[in-house]
Amino acid sequence: MTSSTSQSAETQQNLKPSAKKLSARGEAARAGLKRAARKVMEQTGYHRMRIHDVTSKAGVAAGLFYHYFPDLKSLTLEVLSDFIAEAHNVDAIEHGVEKGDWYSRINAHFRLVVDSYAERPGLMRCMLQMADEDPVFAADIRRRYMEQLNWLIQLMPKLFPKAQFDSHQSILVVYALASSGEMLLRDYFINRDEQLHSKDINREELTELLTVVFYRGLFLENPPAEKLTYTKNLLHMKKTLV
Repeated sequence: MTSSTSQSAETQQNLKPSAKKLSARGEAARAGLKRAARKVMEQTGYHRMRIHDVTSKAGVAAGLFYHYFPDLKSLTLEVLSDFIAEAHNVDAIEHGVEKGDWYSRINAHFRLVVDSYAERPGLMRCMLQMADEDPVFAADIRRRYMEQLNWLIQLMPKLFPKAQFDSHQSILVVYALASSGEMLLRDYFINRDEQLHSKDINREELTELLTVVFYRGLFLENPPAEKLTYTKNLLHMKKTLV
């Protein structure tokens, strides 16, 4: 077995919760360490986090850490995997949204993404850092991301029968549209770009902007005007002859 394969197998194992059978007290202590790690990662980031930081935040002795986790990376991977799972429940995302209301469906997905960046920019930074360092974790993120987009990918041929989409082209189109706001969110919430923050906008306004751009790109038309407030002026964003 090559060293690369060994590393991947080890990382896969690290992504799984500890197989050791724990008492109710032990489960509570383990969960407390994960909550503490989540707070530390949000405040200081993964690269600066130390075991002492986690155990101090959890209010337990430093020596107890290794009773529940083999190392910081294993703990970090588990915390981030839990965080990602919370954000990829499509049924919960679209709860209460009518299936035919495309603007609201798209808006619900972007609202979750914007809220994740706005409320947990530190965790989002850690997730991006870990994805750069660990290929298995990066692949898991991509897999979950594609699962979230799959509802739309499957509908593309039915939505646009004249386009005669094949499955691969549907994936590329949806992926391109969905990722169009990633740089904006990263620079707005994580990097705190000065130009982007020259005038602050709230989450609802940012979510609306991303939704409108996606909607226009998908349907090549404007969303319903009554849905818009911050971006209502974009209804006039049409090419004109000069």
